Amino acid sequence: MDTRRILQIVLGFIVVLVVVMGAVTVYQVTREAETIIVKKVTRASDEKAEVVNPWSDKGDAAIALVKRVRVAQPAPTPTKKGAAAEEAPANVGDMLESEEFIRSKLKIASATNLGWQATWWGETQYGPSYFLVRFAFQDENITVGPAWLVDIRSQKVIPKNVLAQVVEDPQQGVNSDYYDKAQQVVSAITNHRFESKMNLAGALLLYFEQRDEVAESDTILGWTIDHDRGNLFKAYFQWVENNERTYAEFDFDFDAKALKSVNLQAAQIMRVGEEFEVDSRVSIMPGTYNPSEPRAANRWTGAARQQCQRPQHRDGCKALSMLLDQSELIETLEWLLTARANTAEDFEACKQARKCHWSPGTEENGIVRVNYSFNLGESAQTITWEVSLQKGSVEPVDRVSQLAFRAIHPRS
Repeated sequence: MDTRRILQIVLGFIVVLVVVMGAVTVYQVTREAETIIVKKVTRASDEKAEVVNPWSDKGDAAIALVKRVRVAQPAPTPTKKGAAAEEAPANVGDMLESEEFIRSKLKIASATNLGWQATWWGETQYGPSYFLVRFAFQDENITVGPAWLVDIRSQKVIPKNVLAQVVEDPQQGVNSDYYDKAQQVVSAITNHRFESKMNLAGALLLYFEQRDEVAESDTILGWTIDHDRGNLFKAYFQWVENNERTYAEFDFDFDAKALKSVNLQAAQIMRVGEEFEVDSRVSIMPGTYNPSEPRAANRWTGAARQQCQRPQHRDGCKALSMLLDQSELIETLEWLLTARANTAEDFEACKQARKCHWSPGTEENGIVRVNYSFNLGESAQTITWEVSLQKGSVEPVDRVSQLAFRAIHPRS
């Protein structure tokens, strides 16, 4: 091999080596640059995720703004000569220190006082500087109480619900169309009608009575009503099942009398009414009693009126009348018995055979026990109430009477 050929081979090898080294160098430089870029992008994303909204931790400031709101002062009342006039609370914070005001004006008696709470509403439509501030009370699972919307940026405080309006101006607030409307809201909700004409109270009773398993610890707690804003209310029917507290949540438009189920439990209760097919309910009203008669003394008819005038029957008849006059309670029970009876004719036969009947007891210390007994072929059952003749009140005694009662009354 001549010298020229050897030189060509050596030069070729050197060229190839240079190209390879160059490629390796370019790859390393490019790879390092990509790594740096990725790291920078990742670090920037992490820094962005860790950014905290500057308003979100201003809850205490929002509460302070609400507490400083001046309350409308009532007109001065005459005092006895020489007596010092009682100083009225000057602001919201002072007003809510009064247990008497909370009980008598806010109508909150048994719920647990949790005090002031602030929730950042920056991720809502209102904007990053808004808070929901509430003087909170815990009623089993539900938090209620006067609530305000607070804009930290502008220092603006707006009463959100009617209870907040009452705190700021008691005389004006109690005149609101939505003040102290818990019973009216419950009555309107439980009288919501399905296609079968069943009302929601009847659907509630069926929902709980048709469960496959009922534990001794299961408890019906009843309705908690919370005014939300404007003409809107939040309604919660609460109970304990398998030692777990739960509730059915509804939205209710007070003006339009429109009801909407919010959670799964509420939807399941509504489904009971929607799927119920019987379009007429049985009657547990005695044939000798006319609840629509304006004069209470004339509601018993025929021989029953004469019998109820006798001293030994007078208290029992009066107690039974007080119970029969509670039309919502009676209808709720009638829907339950409608579901249990095979047909309306079967139930009428039960009444004729005196297997489905009312039986008031005798008076003891102003209390009369009133029973409704029925036997529709499965087993005899009795539903019992205690009626106070002096107080004019009706109290449930057993599980079914408690459920029927709490289905149509708000919690106190």
